[in-house]
Amino acid sequence: MNKKILSIALFILAVTAAPSQAQIMSSSGVASFRFIPGQEQYLPGESFQMIFEVEVKEGWHTQSNNPDMEGLIATKLSFNADNSITFGRVSYPKPTMEKFDFSDKPLPTFKGKFYLAVTGALAQQMAPGDYPAEALLTIQACSDSACIAPSELKTAIGFKVLAAGSQITKVNQDIYKQAIASLATGAEEGGGQGMGDVGGYLKSKGMALTLLLIFLGGLALNLTPCVYPLIPITVSFFGGSSESSKARLALKAAFYFLGMTVMYSLLGVVAALTGGMFGAMLQHWAVMILLAGAMVGLSLSMFGLYDIRVPDFLSQVGGANREGYIGSFLMGLTAGIIAAPCIGPFVLGLLTFVGEMGDPFLGFLLFFTLAAGLGAPYVVLAIFSGGISLLPRSGMWMVWVKKVFAFILLGMALYFLRPLIPKEAYIPIFAIFMGISGVYLAFFSQVAGAGWKFRMAQVTVGVLAVIGGGLLWASSASHAQGPHIQWQKGTQAALDKARADGAAAVIDFTADWCIPCKELEHYTFSDPKVIELSARLRPIQVDLTKSGDAEADELKKKFEVQGVPTVVFLDSSGAERQDLRFVGFVDADEFLGRMKGLLGLADGGN
Repeated sequence: MNKKILSIALFILAVTAAPSQAQIMSSSGVASFRFIPGQEQYLPGESFQMIFEVEVKEGWHTQSNNPDMEGLIATKLSFNADNSITFGRVSYPKPTMEKFDFSDKPLPTFKGKFYLAVTGALAQQMAPGDYPAEALLTIQACSDSACIAPSELKTAIGFKVLAAGSQITKVNQDIYKQAIASLATGAEEGGGQGMGDVGGYLKSKGMALTLLLIFLGGLALNLTPCVYPLIPITVSFFGGSSESSKARLALKAAFYFLGMTVMYSLLGVVAALTGGMFGAMLQHWAVMILLAGAMVGLSLSMFGLYDIRVPDFLSQVGGANREGYIGSFLMGLTAGIIAAPCIGPFVLGLLTFVGEMGDPFLGFLLFFTLAAGLGAPYVVLAIFSGGISLLPRSGMWMVWVKKVFAFILLGMALYFLRPLIPKEAYIPIFAIFMGISGVYLAFFSQVAGAGWKFRMAQVTVGVLAVIGGGLLWASSASHAQGPHIQWQKGTQAALDKARADGAAAVIDFTADWCIPCKELEHYTFSDPKVIELSARLRPIQVDLTKSGDAEADELKKKFEVQGVPTVVFLDSSGAERQDLRFVGFVDADEFLGRMKGLLGLADGGN
């Protein structure tokens, strides 16, 4: 048995082995729990904030919501309420680190008086009346020498619902401000940053340092797979440019950057204020076809079928030397959309803050800063990509280079059309496209007067493309034939059946336009150990690729999913284990650990 677990077991056994004051005391004897209402009445369709106060007696503490050691019971807030009342993720305070004899390192704890916060929402169709509900707090109270058996504290949180349009009375607003301020540096369930993080930085650090932090967060987003498609688009667009002036090339890159930041910040504000996802625009088939068409149009221009020019009247207004700047800006707008569908916990925290503030100007400023960090590296990439055109023009070889970029843009058109192509057909189609591109570039795109070195370069690029297509085809075939998790379609009926059967469930919210979703499917969900353990619970998958699916949209709303991939874990009673929820990619080992946590298995358990 693990030494740390053994120490904890002996610690608790020492308390329960002989009668003592600690032995006969429940956690309710050392901790109080109450709901502090923020308003006396509620309206149908309304969302609102709820604050809970917990007070632990001096000399005692509870475990944090995310203990660092196995065997310790997490502090957890849950609810019993009518189905028409939903609750969001719980925000916890920043834990106090305490050192104990049974642990080699300090452990996170809650002490004294602290607050918990959660957002509630009422269904639009709720009729006026009184709706009783109950909040439950699971805690394990300990002193320096004893731990009490875990307890569940309860408090009533009834809702008096009035008819739509009625006046409501706000109460306890001073306490709410104090509680929210105390949660500014806290942690949400699952270990993510609390909903007040940005607000806390604004209060304590000021606007300048907060914007710097967000800018750095935008830079960090470039390390995620979501923005990888921006690289070939930037290279192909500027690499095929005929611009000869470094100054003008830099200015065009700046317009490209501006387009990215405008699009991304607008999407961020809309998503924050409407509760939608960044990828919502890409869910409509017409938008996908429009974007793919734009890529094909640019590609045909690079093949030399026609030239794309700014209209004469715009050139006259801006001056002849500004030709191409508007095109760069529009291309940046398109590139900004590509970065939008997949978002990480950092952006989700920013979304939550902007939604709580309800200030469009502040939302635009914060997301513009985030997008500036995201787009800054692409200014450099654009300039160096465009630098290809600055090489000596010793012949027609630049025409061949433009064709390489033209094929890259055609590949991006296929990327945009991915949600409209059957899953089993997309990879083979892309593999065939790569093969055809390679053969054309190697053998059917001759350059008059080219030397043997350039011919070798042509053949090398073409052969590499063909080999890449072959490997992609082989990978697709092996993955399609290999084992995978047996997902059920995500419906409320599937969730009800799992609860009725007493089965734990894992819900994967996914979309075809989401790159990390594909990584989860390919690397994590195909792991043999993950597949084996998934048979002991109910795997359910909700596809959010296309809008208009009423059941999928309802589940997205119910579980407050703001970005994909989001994976939710439900215990055998149907209650969410929010400490296990995650957004983004995790590897097979981490996902396996979360499933074991859901099933109550120790590390290495079967």
